[in-house]
Amino acid sequence: MSSSLTGSIASQVSLCPIEQVTFREKLADRAETLATALRTMSDREPKTAFDDDTMVILASKIYAARRSVDEIFGLPGFAVSPGWDMVLNLYQAKIEDRKLSVTNACAGGACPLTTGLRWLQVLENMEFVTRAPDLRDGRRHVVLLTEAGRLKVENALASYLLEWMLSSAQQQLDCGLIPAP
Repeated sequence: MSSSLTGSIASQVSLCPIEQVTFREKLADRAETLATALRTMSDREPKTAFDDDTMVILASKIYAARRSVDEIFGLPGFAVSPGWDMVLNLYQAKIEDRKLSVTNACAGGACPLTTGLRWLQVLENMEFVTRAPDLRDGRRHVVLLTEAGRLKVENALASYLLEWMLSSAQQQLDCGLIPAP
């Protein structure tokens, strides 16, 4: 994730620069912990028993976040499509200054190549991505996230993060972990 995105989120919750660095580090640690936990979960039985209220709140947050992505991109169902996975993969590549071939961009959608190619065409038509000749290999093309595509992804990611932060802050207030304002 770009530092400008995490910086803008940290500034939206009124943190000074030193607190922003700490916030980013805690957010990265939390994301890493969550990713590790998700990788170790079984499909058969949850490792930790959560109460029904917590699970309903989580389902509600996930649903709301997905609808937010759909709204940001102007495509109903986009958040659960290979297209969303493709733009997330292209966003990562852009930030890491990597170029993805058409085949690799389609593979980022975790779908058959033909489905990926159709989604690539949709994303191109909406001007979220563009194809360009590969300067290293004239036989192939690379797929690039456009500035409009980057802004859409960052708005969607910011929406996810803000929802998570607000929910987390509310839970901490409800549990008495932080004093009420």
